[in-house]
Amino acid sequence: MRIKKVFLSFILTIVLSLGLISCDKKNTSFDVIFQVSEGDVYKTITTEAGKIEKPEDPKKEGYMFVGWYTDKEGNHAFNFEKDNVGTKTTLYAKWEKILTCAEANELCAEAGYKSNKRIYVRGTILEISNPTYGEMTIEDETGSLYVYGTYSSDGVKRYSELDEKPYAGDEVLLYGLLENFEGKPELKSAWIKEFVHNEEEFNEADYNAVTIHAARDAAKGDKVILTGVVARITYATGKIPSGFYLVDETNSIYVYDSQIAPRVAVGNKIKIAATKDYWILDTEVENATKFNYKGCCQVTKAHLLSNDEGKNEFNKNWIQTSTVKEIMDTPVTENITTTIYKVNALVKKSEGTGFVNYYFDDIDGATGSYTYTQCNGSDFAWLDEFDGKICTVYLSAINAKSSASGCSWRFIPIEVKDEGYTFDPKDAPKFAVDYFGVDQFLTSYMSDPSLELITTVSSQLLNISDVKLTYTSSDTNKIIFKEENQKLVMHALAEGKVKIKITASYLTYEYSKEIEITVEHFDIPETISVKEAIDADAITDGGTEVIVRGIVGPSLVNRDGFYLIDSTGVIAITTSKDVLSKVNLGNEVILKGKRTLFGHEGNSFGQSVLLDCSLVINFYGNTAYAKDTFDHTKTLEDLISLSTAEDHTTQVYVVDVTIEVVEADRFSNLYLVSPTNSEKKMQLYTSSASQYNWLKKYAGQTIQIELALCNWNKKNPFKGCVLSAKDANGNVEYNVLNFPK
Repeated sequence: MRIKKVFLSFILTIVLSLGLISCDKKNTSFDVIFQVSEGDVYKTITTEAGKIEKPEDPKKEGYMFVGWYTDKEGNHAFNFEKDNVGTKTTLYAKWEKILTCAEANELCAEAGYKSNKRIYVRGTILEISNPTYGEMTIEDETGSLYVYGTYSSDGVKRYSELDEKPYAGDEVLLYGLLENFEGKPELKSAWIKEFVHNEEEFNEADYNAVTIHAARDAAKGDKVILTGVVARITYATGKIPSGFYLVDETNSIYVYDSQIAPRVAVGNKIKIAATKDYWILDTEVENATKFNYKGCCQVTKAHLLSNDEGKNEFNKNWIQTSTVKEIMDTPVTENITTTIYKVNALVKKSEGTGFVNYYFDDIDGATGSYTYTQCNGSDFAWLDEFDGKICTVYLSAINAKSSASGCSWRFIPIEVKDEGYTFDPKDAPKFAVDYFGVDQFLTSYMSDPSLELITTVSSQLLNISDVKLTYTSSDTNKIIFKEENQKLVMHALAEGKVKIKITASYLTYEYSKEIEITVEHFDIPETISVKEAIDADAITDGGTEVIVRGIVGPSLVNRDGFYLIDSTGVIAITTSKDVLSKVNLGNEVILKGKRTLFGHEGNSFGQSVLLDCSLVINFYGNTAYAKDTFDHTKTLEDLISLSTAEDHTTQVYVVDVTIEVVEADRFSNLYLVSPTNSEKKMQLYTSSASQYNWLKKYAGQTIQIELALCNWNKKNPFKGCVLSAKDANGNVEYNVLNFPK
């Protein structure tokens, strides 16, 4: 009986225990409610105390899900990795509105606006203007928005460093700061939170398959299909592929496309559909139009249709043999950009401050241009092995630098070979005539130039010396050549056309070329003095047109022009490179230009100048310019203290200074330092100290200079332009930067 009681007691204990366990389990489970909006439950889970699993992110049209929060206001985020739950809990979804492009633009429409909080905006990439930094324009159905730089979703990597990146045509969700920069709304430092690749829809039937030669002649906007071999990749800042040269059996053309360029390699035979275009840098459009330069002949908006990914040689059978000089002499009105020529060229490496330039000069060692780079020259480091050598170069003028004074070609080398170039002595006479004899003469003269002529030519580069040059005139009543003080001088005696025969002889070899010169008849117009030009109205209706006579003085720096000087005053003039090629220091000239104040703004007078001067007459000569109006009474400290609220740019000062040269990683400059107070310095107006190479030899020395104050950049205080320098021994050197060498 006792055994039965014990057994029943044991059974009862077990039952009670199981009951308690069941009750405990029921009491410790609870619900966690995920609420996406007021009264709208996204999900409910039943759980026990501890950590919970994060559910899949909810979606809401027009909003970005930010996370789950413990409070409705969204101040306290719930951390699924660290936070525990111990009772019934409601977590609230936090949303941020995804703005349209129009809403983003409106938000930062006010000048000077800067957001202190990031916003979301979604759109389709219209174009990527800088593939290094990911500058782009996005658009949606409401408008477009400029984006200044994009990064990875966490803001760590910039666009160019991303393994996967969006391209034009892709939909992208950005998270960035809004700013109104100089009147333009933009999204800055945008993180790419999401993107979807969208293959841009295009109909291949809308494109016509043509040769590259035909594509070069096509109109802007024409849609073409091209097949060819990739011959050279070009790079943007950060060495990011930005485009490439495509070559077939008829010609070459540049493909500007930062999305396709990273997907092809030199030697690949590819097929693309693209749109014909001409490109000019935005800041150069006005000047290019002035000189009828159409821009870089290229195709854009390309679609890669096929790629054999092979190592093919590009076709060279169509390429013309030329010279660097012939390319440089080709007018920019001719469509030669992005075609390839075969030339012999001297490769020259020139190291600057924070950059390297590579030049391709003709065999005279002087006539040429530099390689177009957006990577401070690092993309052409492969040219180092050719430095100082005359090589066989497959060379292309990719574009022309367009300034107010003219346009000049810039090069891209497609291929360079060191084939052990040697100059043939029998070519020496032709070399002397073509590179030295002909270029001395202008096609027309306005008066007697009293032109001193070259009579012998030597070239250490080509290992030739004393090539003789002689000249004969078809009409000695109009043009004569005369020995004067052991120099051969050409004189123009009367108006009319004359043929000049230039003959060169070297060893037993001889070569002649005939050119035609015109001596023009001209009437001397009524002119005013420099002082009268200075006193002319410089503000009303943009200034006053004047015709002024004076002497060509020293060069401007960082501007195409010089100082025009007479006994009454000094004024800066700007002009074209064509005019600069026809004048020299000491020439007496008549110029026509507009008397104005460059950059006159508010309380700043800007720069007094005769703008865009044309050459009416050059009387030539080598006349010492008058210094009657130069001021010897001021010190450098006096000049530093002058305010740009008054015009001091029509005065030349003679002062003692010490020259200081500053060379840094990314810039270089020259400073004028007071000999009595080294803390008083004036910066010279220049883009680089290299523009004052002639002045560098005086670094650390105290010298006397002729100094003009200038204010081209609309800043206070004035910067300086040095006209001449006189050392302790009385030797004088003039600034001749812009004149023919």
